[in-house]
Amino acid sequence: MRGIRNLHASELEFSAGVNVFYGDNGAGKTSLLESIHLLAMARSFKASRTRTVVGDQSEELLIAASVAGVGRLAVRRSQKGQTQIRLNGTSLATLAELVHLLPMQLIHADSFALLEGNPGDRRQFLDWGVFHQFPTFHSDWQKLQKSLKNRNSLLRSGRIKPSELDVWEREYLSAAERIDEDRKGYLEGFVPCFHTVLNQLIELPALRIHYYRGWDKDRPLPEILDQQRARDNKLGYTQSGPQRADMRIKIGKVNAADLLSRGQQKLVVCALKIAQSLYLQKQQALPTVFLIDDLPSELDHHHIQKLGALMEGLQTQVFMTCVDPAPLRTFWKNPDRISMFHVEQGQIRQATDFGDQHE
Repeated sequence: MRGIRNLHASELEFSAGVNVFYGDNGAGKTSLLESIHLLAMARSFKASRTRTVVGDQSEELLIAASVAGVGRLAVRRSQKGQTQIRLNGTSLATLAELVHLLPMQLIHADSFALLEGNPGDRRQFLDWGVFHQFPTFHSDWQKLQKSLKNRNSLLRSGRIKPSELDVWEREYLSAAERIDEDRKGYLEGFVPCFHTVLNQLIELPALRIHYYRGWDKDRPLPEILDQQRARDNKLGYTQSGPQRADMRIKIGKVNAADLLSRGQQKLVVCALKIAQSLYLQKQQALPTVFLIDDLPSELDHHHIQKLGALMEGLQTQVFMTCVDPAPLRTFWKNPDRISMFHVEQGQIRQATDFGDQHE
């Protein structure tokens, strides 16, 4: 990899198990995770920062890796934002192909948005699982977005021709129903898996996931669109539909984020991510790569060990960062599957143990 923020050009060999990157704040650890995320998603996990990922002294960045079961994957991005994605030397036609090849889960400070953020954060989480389970979901979502955009455009124009509106509403309703069925089908299998994982981390018997599909559960969407048309016309957008769906996480009738401590929230978020990966593995035998930024913060030694045991059971590849690696000494039961890397001023050096560097 080269041309990524302040990181020096490097060729690294990773463990198939856990890879730990430690060093002071600002050393470049998070930039390293960003580079792996770019390889799998063609963008940074901080949306506002993707355009700045290319280092100031570089015209472009290049990330290339040999991925087991996939092949040679490479992502190139210029300072102007032009992106090329290649698999074994051949360009991929769509970003969806890349995302499907390398399922990835991210646990970092912004992951708390699953509990305390807006519905869009939870929809994104839900749709990650639906995308990987249902092959037609992506095309249905594209149809929904196109028809929704055109319906909203007609609403805002103030010159609505019923015949034009009918065309886009028919496509919108058709895609909406299929997306809702896919989401419900996914949650039917995922939720029990989530509770099994959560119970291994923390006792929260009253915590529940509630699915809100984006419109009244007791009324058909065509009826609601008819009733809301005048209001939609005034507002200039469509009020009801799968674009307004939510996966609410509550304890009793209260949002879980309002009752749980920061450490408890982190355990719930980790349970959601691990369960989603475990469910994908059971359904399609697709392993997930995990990126974890600063895992030890807000967690005690006992819960770090529990997380390690769960992730070891996934047989997944993990990339994690921390300032002090000492709390992670017992994270993995098989130490031969851990690779340690020290990051300092953009340089990455492999370490033989928790702090001992290779020369």
